[in-house]
Amino acid sequence: MSRLYPFILNMWIMGKDEIYVNNAAVKGYITEEEKITILATPKL
Repeated sequence: MSRLYPFILNMWIMGKDEIYVNNAAVKGYITEEEKITILATPKL
């Protein structure tokens, strides 16, 4: 698991958009698999 995965997951849950998560994957902060997992997680 990437070090920033929990942080980016929480940001997604709290309302960040898909662009934010995609940019994190492009910059190498999270893996492509982690990105898919985050995007499948429901938001609040």
